[in-house]
Amino acid sequence: MLILRGKKEEILKKIEESEPDEEVYINKEIDRDIAISLLDNIEPKIIYIPISKYKRTSKRILKALEGVGIKIKAVKPKTGRPTNVDKIIKKYLHLKPEEIAKKTGLNIKTVEYHYYKLKKGKNA
Repeated sequence: MLILRGKKEEILKKIEESEPDEEVYINKEIDRDIAISLLDNIEPKIIYIPISKYKRTSKRILKALEGVGIKIKAVKPKTGRPTNVDKIIKKYLHLKPEEIAKKTGLNIKTVEYHYYKLKKGKNA
């Protein structure tokens, strides 16, 4: 899968430099210029875009792309920085949050959040 991120100009440049691919992820709403460039250079079968960008993309463009056999799929992107805090706190679930914070050096609020989230998940 070809992943295209950036501003419109950067995406257009990446599209021109890329090889044909069946699947493309774009983190920008699709406008006329991007759609034409995709059709000319990459010829994708499926285009993935974030839900928020899908809603802002013109319905006319979406229909046109689907009319030429390209599926547009709205996806929920993963956001935020991944952490290992859950893994760290899982080791110490037998202790109280204050003790875990002292032992690991993590902020007490962070420990409490993950501690109670993990405890709730265990009991459910």
